[in-house]
Amino acid sequence: MKKSLNSICALCLTASFALPLALPAAALADGMSSYSNGQSDAQAKREAKERANYLSEANEHSLAYLGQARYFREQGRYELARQRYLQALSICADDQTLSIIKRELNGVELLLRTMR
Repeated sequence: MKKSLNSICALCLTASFALPLALPAAALADGMSSYSNGQSDAQAKREAKERANYLSEANEHSLAYLGQARYFREQGRYELARQRYLQALSICADDQTLSIIKRELNGVELLLRTMR
């Protein structure tokens, strides 16, 4: 009995050493390699850079619309100002700018309601 347990134990140890050699590399690493990990890191960096570029461009457009809205508001052209505020609001990418636009838009809408 003891001899059979020793042989089973020896067989298990041999199998545990031989198994990594017998399996393909993809089965061991679930298809991951340092090269593909480097590619995913590069892709993540590229996507983050594209997102940052999009946000800065969106913020530029939003600030341009905000400037136009303020100009129209100063001239008393409240309907045009409201349209520009809505355009700025739709593309805004910054929380601080978003709160400013909402506040000014609410003011213009209040003016329009009282004038009607």
